[in-house]
Amino acid sequence: MAENTFKLELITPNKIAYSKDVASIIAPGSEGSFGILANHSPFMASLDKGELKIKEPGQTKPQIIDINEGFLEVLNNKVVVLVDKVKNETKE
Repeated sequence: MAENTFKLELITPNKIAYSKDVASIIAPGSEGSFGILANHSPFMASLDKGELKIKEPGQTKPQIIDINEGFLEVLNNKVVVLVDKVKNETKE
């Protein structure tokens, strides 16, 4: 894992839809969108249906994955996103 990255896992009931080291994400929280960077403090949030924006190291434009409602947990430089359904794998 690079210095300014963290592990992101996007999990549905059927599979792990995404699992990579990333530089940042922006998630559609139920209280509003929020961003996560490397070494974020422990955090849990509920997610609304919307776009999960993911920047991998060296990217200037984020990958976008449409998600349904779910939950997000940040712990030990790892983010786990649990959702019922991913509408599309990635779009740019």
